[in-house]
Amino acid sequence: GSSKRFASLAAAVFISRGVPVYLFSDITPTPFVPFTVSHLGLCAGVMVTASHNPKQDNGYKVYWESGAQIVSPHDSGISKAIKENLEPWPEAWNSE
Repeated sequence: GSSKRFASLAAAVFISRGVPVYLFSDITPTPFVPFTVSHLGLCAGVMVTASHNPKQDNGYKVYWESGAQIVSPHDSGISKAIKENLEPWPEAWNSE
């Protein structure tokens, strides 16, 4: 579905910028990502989710290295950076 495609594209962008990625192939419960980030000592985590919204409204939740979800006011900075960089890098579309 669209969530897997969105996750693959997000992973491809990180990889294209030299950021190591763990991309899990199956649907996981929300606590899985913050636990994994904390347990593996990762710098951050991203979970693709539509949450309680329709599946076409995919978005993602971002977690700090501690496993805590990034929320206000930090989420505003991330949202602003996304909006200012809506044109993806050409290699970002290659999710193979």
